[in-house]
Amino acid sequence: MKRITTIALMFFLCTLQILAQIPTRNSRDSVSINGIKFGYIYTYDQIKKALGEPTQISTWEATDYGTGFEFRFGNDLTVRMNDDERENDPGIIDFILDSPKYTLDFRGTKLKVGDTFEKVKNMPGYTSREKRYNGFYSIIFNNMMNDHSLQILFSQDEVIECISVAPRYY
Repeated sequence: MKRITTIALMFFLCTLQILAQIPTRNSRDSVSINGIKFGYIYTYDQIKKALGEPTQISTWEATDYGTGFEFRFGNDLTVRMNDDERENDPGIIDFILDSPKYTLDFRGTKLKVGDTFEKVKNMPGYTSREKRYNGFYSIIFNNMMNDHSLQILFSQDEVIECISVAPRYY
């Protein structure tokens, strides 16, 4: 009987680990990298399995609750996350892609460093782009001025050099 109980408990715990991604109020199933979705809280093991071994991990006390994490994967990708649902912006709060090693799935379009502006222009709902700071452009969809979550740095010949997805506060 003890063995059956132990096996059942282990099965239950393994299932919980698999289902450990926690959706938050700013979860977006339409933004992800290798299955890691924007706005969800993940365990270190889930991030490592999906994105590989981080080369650097930084932590800080979050604004109100929990801990903030920054996972760096060489010079290719940075992922920032808050681990407490009560925080102002919980879950994955930032993806920054700096090389073509990783692909961002943004609203059904696969974007990566090295793609051209034409690919961005052909995304469903694309309306315009507005220059912001340090050469980054906010991409506007469906004329919605509040959707500045996708920011892209283009080279002079309109090739994507960096992609950033983060909540916007203005």
